[in-house]
Amino acid sequence: MKNIDERAESAAGAAAVRALLRCACLPLCLALIFPPYLSAFEDKLTVQAVEGALENTKLSEVLGQYLATVQMYDPERATRMGIHGADGSLTQRTPERAGKELEALVQLREKLRGISKASMYPALQVDYDLLDHMLEVDIYEMENRDQLRKRPQYYLEPLFSVYQLLSKDFADYNLRAGNAISRLRQFPQVLEQAERNLEHPPLIWAEQALRQTEDALNGVSDFIPMFRGYTRYDPVLKTQVDDTLEKAKAALVRYRDFLKNDVIPGADGDFRAGEYTYGFYLERWHGLGMTPGSAVRYARKSWKNSMKDLQKEAESVNMMLAREKGWKGVLAGLPKEHPPLGEVLKHFQDEADRAYQHFDEYKVVEFPKQRLLIKKMPDFMSSALPYVYFSPPFDLDDVRVSELFLSLPSEKLPAAAQDRALSSGFNYAQIELLVAFDLMPGMHLRSYSAEASRSKIRRIASQPMIVNGWACYAELLAEEMGYYSTYWSRFLRIYVRALRGARAYVDAALHTGDMTYEEAVSFFQSELYMSKAQARTEVLRISLAPTESLSYMIGMDRILTMRKYYRRTDEKYFDLREFHSAFLKQGKIPLADMETELRRLHKENRKLIK
Repeated sequence: MKNIDERAESAAGAAAVRALLRCACLPLCLALIFPPYLSAFEDKLTVQAVEGALENTKLSEVLGQYLATVQMYDPERATRMGIHGADGSLTQRTPERAGKELEALVQLREKLRGISKASMYPALQVDYDLLDHMLEVDIYEMENRDQLRKRPQYYLEPLFSVYQLLSKDFADYNLRAGNAISRLRQFPQVLEQAERNLEHPPLIWAEQALRQTEDALNGVSDFIPMFRGYTRYDPVLKTQVDDTLEKAKAALVRYRDFLKNDVIPGADGDFRAGEYTYGFYLERWHGLGMTPGSAVRYARKSWKNSMKDLQKEAESVNMMLAREKGWKGVLAGLPKEHPPLGEVLKHFQDEADRAYQHFDEYKVVEFPKQRLLIKKMPDFMSSALPYVYFSPPFDLDDVRVSELFLSLPSEKLPAAAQDRALSSGFNYAQIELLVAFDLMPGMHLRSYSAEASRSKIRRIASQPMIVNGWACYAELLAEEMGYYSTYWSRFLRIYVRALRGARAYVDAALHTGDMTYEEAVSFFQSELYMSKAQARTEVLRISLAPTESLSYMIGMDRILTMRKYYRRTDEKYFDLREFHSAFLKQGKIPLADMETELRRLHKENRKLIK
């Protein structure tokens, strides 16, 4: 009977507590129920939680305003972010537009700086810093890089945005096609803006823009089949599309002549970023505690070590030949067998399927449940992009489709020319390496895994150290997991690392003034046995993207360092799949933040296990 009474009293007490908690005088009620010290502790926690929630709301508000600003002033970039409210408009290349955007970004950063991040959760503090760096880099580039006057390629980018609207399956086709034709109509106006803005660009940039323009003229027909579904049953629409393409072609002819006659003769600008800008990128964009000088030394050491590894690997493949003719002699013996031209796309798809099955069996990474389309690269893209180019989905799109573009030789070329192109870029060993780098477990997997991040800031960020570093690491992981079917794929991986080491060294040395353009070209010729045309292409691409080539080497090295740390710390409990998943799901954040976040999560997980 006594036990029944005790239970009744306990239930009545619980009901009383619930009633007090519903009371309007909650603070007084809590003081009556709990000791004063406990009430004060809970009040403190409540205040911190409320403050953190308020600051998180403010951060979301600034992010929303940032996205709205991008959509208003730079619709093409907004599309790439997955913001589609202005897909029918092109970015106006005028000083007035740039000035207004700059002013809006400066005000947004001031507003962001008014937010206190101390009360936020650690992950949101990373987001805050990331958005701050994004705004800072945007502002710096608009104030200092002057792409309206110096970068003639910038005025050709609308063609890429038109093509992407048609090729990426993120919304209704007719809506995308309508926006694409709207942008194409505005393209001649953008090229007219180039004639008013360009002044003394670097010569190599002007010459490359001329090649891109000529490729675009030859590739205008690539757009015709992409509009067929839009114009099929409407002759009026077909006439409008045909007329728009003709006007775009006429504008390209005019731009080509403008580059030849007015721009190239006076193209004497300096393409180098300079030591200060290079250091700014290292510190504020990539979040590295590295000066420009230390970047040069790091890259030079990485290149020399990778060349030693290449020679050593060459000797393991063919010792006699390697000692007689060096690694170059062994590379010349690489088997040249390749798929027929008409079967290259299918072979890539088959190889990708094999990679999915292989890594799913080994359980070291997730299986990427994201659509992938493998396509022939349009002609107008070929002079601006690598010959194999992975294009991820737009950052914030819900429907996510990746694309892999292959720059294949024309069917109109003689058979011997086709064979040379295929044997050098699409032999079977090379295809294995390309699939590992670009698809599985490389960029395609990274793109899919990043979807797990709910942070819009991390999804729209640009962090080459993470993206490129993971792709290089994926090549090594493929070797460790026994994916490559021949030792030639391993040899190619080590050769490509040496090539990336050389690019990283030239990147740092060229942009900081330690190397001239002529010295950079000569370096690739003498150290990697490139032709002069190949060497010039390498230097051109490095000139357009300071710190990009460095990111491949540093990114991979830091990932390996992180893996080594957790393998040593966890010993027999180390799970490679968990490490990869944790790394990829953090999204695109600076390497230092990645290391901090992984350690924090690792510490929390160990507490849960205990």
